[in-house]
Amino acid sequence: MKKYALVALFAVAVFGMAFAVVPPTTTQSGTVSISGSVAEVFSLTVPETYTGTIANGSTAETWSIGNVVVTSNVKNWTISVSSANSGYLVHSVDNTEKIAYTMTLGSLVTDQSLASAWTSAAQPRTAKVGNSYALSVKFGPSADYYQAGTYGDTLTVTISHN
Repeated sequence: MKKYALVALFAVAVFGMAFAVVPPTTTQSGTVSISGSVAEVFSLTVPETYTGTIANGSTAETWSIGNVVVTSNVKNWTISVSSANSGYLVHSVDNTEKIAYTMTLGSLVTDQSLASAWTSAAQPRTAKVGNSYALSVKFGPSADYYQAGTYGDTLTVTISHN
């Protein structure tokens, strides 16, 4: 009987210790999803109307029109420039009198004909102050005199993204 008592005491001690060794759960975890939205910033500023003089075709001339500024927090935007007169300054009275010109837009394009619209490659986001591109047109010289009068064209600058 002593043996059974000893075995029972041993069993209680071993199993009791096993239950006593397991600590109670002291930590729990869960997850929280967080999200936020960034408003789109996508703006274009173009120069005011430009008026220059034409040296009657005697020399090559460049008109510095002003800065085009793009501000964007969107990747892969493009800028395009088109001419209402397909890259010609057209006489205001006699539309057969034309002066061909090319356009430069900062570091994006140099001496580009505007016979058809020009579009840039995809561009990255800009700094908060935006990217500034100097817009200029170049024309002349000409072997002939230009017809006296006022010549003009309208450039349309457009930015877009998907």
